[in-house]
Order: sequence, then structure tokens, then C-alpha cells
Amino acid sequence: MLAGKGLFPLWGAILAAAAGGWTTDLATYYGARYFRSHPRVLRALSHPWAQRMTRRFAGRPRVLCAVFRFIPGARFIAPVLIATATGIRSRTYLPITFCSAMIWGILLVTIGRKIALLVTYVWGHVWSAHGPLVVAGAALVFYILKVTWRYFRSAE
Repeated sequence: MLAGKGLFPLWGAILAAAAGGWTTDLATYYGARYFRSHPRVLRALSHPWAQRMTRRFAGRPRVLCAVFRFIPGARFIAPVLIATATGIRSRTYLPITFCSAMIWGILLVTIGRKIALLVTYVWGHVWSAHGPLVVAGAALVFYILKVTWRYFRSAE
């Protein structure tokens, strides 16, 4: 939305989306490698959906590395599956997921920019250029208040 309004450069939004996606993939992958025998990881891998993914993709881990971010619901379980159920190493996982993250960032930011242009065309006379910033700030304040409320309420 910010890139569509001209408040953030398009290439910066693409890099931020790709870097954020890649960072979470790497954190999940290395966390799963470190905790591969933890009961929660083993419980997640015993879920029927994870078992289906294992049967379908364990024989093709490189394909799974390249496409898991485009499969709805696979953003968390697929890196865990790759780290624990396949023999894929970091030197293979890193470049494949980097390229996938770049494609994902380009795709999402481009689609988001087109949606922002459409929203501006339809409701442009209502929204100001700083409207998305105000909405994001209000959402952040609301979230902080909600977390603070739950924290103090649980202390009772």
C-alpha cells in the first residue's frame, strides 16, 4: 500500500518483503534442525497434513524448498519438514529459498501495488496519501493496548 501511494520505493518494498519472508524461513529451518527431537516438533510432524506432505514431497525436497511459500498453510510446517525429514543441507536450502523469496516478494508487492492503484482509483477522493500510515499506526496502538490489557488481566 505504501509503495502504491509513493511513500515507499517499489524496490524497497520488494526487498523488505523478500528479506522478511526469507528470514522467517531460515529461522524456522534452523530452529527445526536444532530442536528436531523436541516433542512439539515431533507432534507437528505427526499431524495428518504433515504426513501427507512428507509422503508427497520428501522424495523431492528441492521442489518443496522452491514452492512451499506458495502453498497456503505450508509456511511453517514445510521448513520443519525439510529440516527434519529430508537430508537437504543448508548450502542447498539457502539459494533455493532465496530465489523463491525474491519471486514471492516481487509477486506480492506487484499485486499489492495494483490493488493500491485500484483502491486509489475507486476511493482516491476519500483517502489521503498518509491514510495507510494512520491506519497502520492505529492498528499498532490497538494491538499494544490489547496485549497490555491481557498481561495485566492475567496477573490478577
